[in-house]
Amino acid sequence: MAAPPAQVHNKFMAAEELGWISYGGGDNSHLTEEQRQMAEESRRRRQEERGELLAVVEVRIYERGCHPQVSFPQGSPLGVDTDASVISEIVARASAELADWD
Repeated sequence: MAAPPAQVHNKFMAAEELGWISYGGGDNSHLTEEQRQMAEESRRRRQEERGELLAVVEVRIYERGCHPQVSFPQGSPLGVDTDASVISEIVARASAELADWD
């Protein structure tokens, strides 16, 4: 049996006045053609605005500690051999985003 998909929450979901809709990959056959086109256009526009995914900064929180890590998706121009100052800058960007959560 496959594990259920991870649940993700971001700061925009907490903003009552903005609202949110999220569709990941997978079957969206229950949507109308117009809804599918809107979802795809929205996804494409966000991806274009954001640019290429450089890294994923993750902090796992446990009862008695934390485990931070940075990973680099396949095709990223960055990797484990990237200069430490560049990786530190990415972590700082992630930290700033989390500090501005609400």
